[in-house]
Amino acid sequence: MKKITDSLSKEIIAAAEGEIAGIVTNGYTDAKLSKLRGCKVSSEERDEGLLLPLDRILGEGDALVVRNLGALNETNRPECPIGAKVYDTLGRFYGVLRDVCYEEQNGKVLSLLTQDSELDPATVLCFGKNAVVLRAPAHEKLLFRKKSKAPRRPAAKKQSSKPLLATQAEMTLVELSAWQAPAPAEETQALAPIPVEQSTLGENNYNFLLGRTVVKSIGKGSDLIAREDEIVTAELLRKARLKGKLVELTVNSRK
Repeated sequence: MKKITDSLSKEIIAAAEGEIAGIVTNGYTDAKLSKLRGCKVSSEERDEGLLLPLDRILGEGDALVVRNLGALNETNRPECPIGAKVYDTLGRFYGVLRDVCYEEQNGKVLSLLTQDSELDPATVLCFGKNAVVLRAPAHEKLLFRKKSKAPRRPAAKKQSSKPLLATQAEMTLVELSAWQAPAPAEETQALAPIPVEQSTLGENNYNFLLGRTVVKSIGKGSDLIAREDEIVTAELLRKARLKGKLVELTVNSRK
């Protein structure tokens, strides 16, 4: 078992070119948060992150080594929502997502870690930029209840003429669209998954840096952005983002 945070801030070394391709700033997952697809690699030369698939990593120690720069690919997969708040469908708060545990061989997500809980990824209903929604146990049962059958309606009278058949079909559709089944009691309504746009988190997903200690002062020109031994706060993150120093802050901060 491995954690995403085990690889964060490590440099990516391309062996064939002898170059540092960037650093790991997050992971990419699937739409269900059930499988880690690879690492997100960021650099100061590129705004968008690149995907480093898990099976393209030759070795990992103080850095991650790949065969060549061709191991990195563009992607539109969602990022792991590290730093997002976790709620269930009853509105209960489970904390902020701090880490994702996964199998190193195939990327299968084993558990989601908050500061207080270890959560089953199978309960994830959906997730987005700043929230993860879990199915509550009560709603898990409701999702699999059989729907009550709608009242049978009399069959439409057959017509011999094709144009008349088309007209009768259109009339039937109008009738059905106007008819509304009785609404079930609120406590027995089935909870259907709500489609959520999986927007990538981009540079806003650096919340994992909160609470870290800066090990080297960071500046831009005459502006001092972060002092050595300073604790990373939300305000410090904002300053680093405005100055384009998020990657440098990731490299030069430790837990």
